[in-house]
Amino acid sequence: MVLDRFGKRGFALLEVPVKITQESFLLFRNRSRLQREPLTGIHTGFTLVELLLVIGILGILTAATVVILNPAELLAQARDASRASDIRALKIGLQAYFIEHSGSSMGTPGVSYISIPDSSAACANLSLPNGSYRCATSENYRKADSNGWIPLDFTAITTALSVLPVDPVNSGNSYYSYTVDGQGFTLSAHPESDKYAAESEGFVAVGGPTTKLTGGNFPEGWVYVPRNSDFGTAGFWVMKYEAKCVAGTTPLTTPDSGSHTYNNTVQPCTGNYYIASTSGGYPIANISHNNAKAYCEAIGAHLLTNDEYMTIATDASLVDSNWSDNSVGSDYLPRGNSNALAAQDGSSLYGTGYNDFTHLRTLTLSNSSVIYDLAGNVHEHVQRSENNAGDLMTAMTLPACSDGAAAIGYCDFVTASPYISAWSSAVVKEKVAPPNNTWYANHGMGRVYTYKNGTSMGTTVFLRGGYWSTSTDAGAFSLSLVWGTAESASHTVGFRCSR
Repeated sequence: MVLDRFGKRGFALLEVPVKITQESFLLFRNRSRLQREPLTGIHTGFTLVELLLVIGILGILTAATVVILNPAELLAQARDASRASDIRALKIGLQAYFIEHSGSSMGTPGVSYISIPDSSAACANLSLPNGSYRCATSENYRKADSNGWIPLDFTAITTALSVLPVDPVNSGNSYYSYTVDGQGFTLSAHPESDKYAAESEGFVAVGGPTTKLTGGNFPEGWVYVPRNSDFGTAGFWVMKYEAKCVAGTTPLTTPDSGSHTYNNTVQPCTGNYYIASTSGGYPIANISHNNAKAYCEAIGAHLLTNDEYMTIATDASLVDSNWSDNSVGSDYLPRGNSNALAAQDGSSLYGTGYNDFTHLRTLTLSNSSVIYDLAGNVHEHVQRSENNAGDLMTAMTLPACSDGAAAIGYCDFVTASPYISAWSSAVVKEKVAPPNNTWYANHGMGRVYTYKNGTSMGTTVFLRGGYWSTSTDAGAFSLSLVWGTAESASHTVGFRCSR
């Protein structure tokens, strides 16, 4: 049996002759129960044993073919190839629009225009992370005359588009997005296949008067994070550094009481200032959860969700090179900058006396992207989310510790005392804890800051990662649960955005 070649890079299975002799056949029969004449002459039919052998061989070959070809991955790759082509075509059209309609509005800054249609202009019927969105209706979303999902008239430019492309799936986490700010525009799509997620680092095109394609496929200062179905995340982009305040292209360096953070209560990062992901400058601190969300939305992004945070932390925790002994689970993950003032530059290690692996500020993801200060430096606001949708702002019952103390304090994930002895419906272990049930603070995971007897603290939010002086309490999975939505009076709390 011979299979034809599959495409240009396919393969062929060699014909394997199967010969069933009289002698070999006789081995299969029960002589005490079956009687028949010796085989003579031409054998014109198949016996039951022969049929079973053929069926078995066909089954093995079919299974091998399915495994080798992996049709689900091939279909995903085909859809990703379409996504890459669509983003390139849209970028050409948008660049032409910039040139031919100089000074015209390209859209509302801070709004993400997405390709999924919805009867609500604000995409209210879609389960999307907290942010500002715009959708066109199902009757109009593919129109290129300014009524489609990108609100520009592409029919009036030299490289006219007759119809707007949309994501091949165009539902859930699979959609195209378009945003603008003072620097230009950003187009993005989420890769679906393992091949494109690993090689392309997502599909992003940026453009405009002062921007260009950077880093291959994604905006400068942002890194691509592979998807994780356990947390409901598609591939996404996240700030490589904690959010900084920038004037023009220069990060501001107004210190907060000498702590090396930017005091947002003294000079809010608004107006002529805007947030950015950059190695220089001080991380923004003294900022409430609600203001952090507003700052992210102002640049067409959203405040990092807990599901996205866990996607990053989990991915990094399963990379050998992030562990002190270069083997997952062998010793410990670095706690980042957790024993001094906040770090303000792009060096991977903090200061004299702290240049050891324990205080390494960087973690490497499975796709080789590098992210700074996920552990230590400043606490980070994240949205409470379910399956990476929504922003839960309800009263939260806290997990309890083994010592049951009527006090706020740190507890370990497992093993050490006190440790979390009872989780709550508002804080589910699988959504906040390390992926291995034996990992705790001694492995660099961090601890949980909670009211130890598990009482409700009202409407509180998640802070992740720990901060610069929390020592062993800091870590990639560190979680603080006692921060209110409007609180801002702390130079230890910052944030980062994703899109």
